[in-house]
Amino acid sequence: MNCDESRLLLDAYADGELDLVRHIELEAHLKACPTCLRRSEAIAARRIRIRDSLPRFPASQELRGRIHASLRAEARGAARQGPLPFPVAWRRWNLAGLAASVTVALLAGYSWGSHHARSTSLADEAFAGHMRSLQASHLTDVTSTDRHTVKPWFAGKLDFSPPVVDLADLGFPLVGGRLDQIDGHTAAALVFRRRLHAINVFVWPARGAISPPRSATESGFSAQGWTHGGLNFLAVSEIPAAELEQFAGEFRKRTE
Repeated sequence: MNCDESRLLLDAYADGELDLVRHIELEAHLKACPTCLRRSEAIAARRIRIRDSLPRFPASQELRGRIHASLRAEARGAARQGPLPFPVAWRRWNLAGLAASVTVALLAGYSWGSHHARSTSLADEAFAGHMRSLQASHLTDVTSTDRHTVKPWFAGKLDFSPPVVDLADLGFPLVGGRLDQIDGHTAAALVFRRRLHAINVFVWPARGAISPPRSATESGFSAQGWTHGGLNFLAVSEIPAAELEQFAGEFRKRTE
């Protein structure tokens, strides 16, 4: 099994819908492919977040009483096999309207919860990518403080051109870049320094409706996200959140 075949099966795998043969083949591939394993873990984490973040709408005692009264009235009407009297017919219409309203609210809540969970999942991927780059000592594929060296390096390696800026005058010098993965896409990771700390800026095409979170924190790390010019940006570092917010603001100014 290759990565293209694996990508098509990951959602069904997460739902437990694969037959035994495909299940075994995919698990063998995931053990040998860190990229597909990260995708599988991200899907599983996203499903958990969607489930946990969806708003709950418990029925009130008044609503339960109205539903039960309507059902009893409908049962009595069916037993008489005659036309429904106006009060019962009105309650039936009212109950249908109420059910429709609840359905709309549930759909809206699901949409919000799904978007929020996907956005949070992007932050989780970025945090993991940042920590991985530090632990594996693989911070850059191209090392240079010259943006005119870093930007051309990505040509031919990506199907988009990431903007590269130098913020050395503000205390955020460019140190290089590398290729990474986020949201199932090959992404550019632009690397900057703040004193002894690294800042990773993940850049990838904004092809879907899900945008990166405006801000997020986890275990001492912070993230700042935005979308511009058809691209998503997500900056991650362990520097103070206020400094990362300043960095993100200056980066945006110089690319707009």
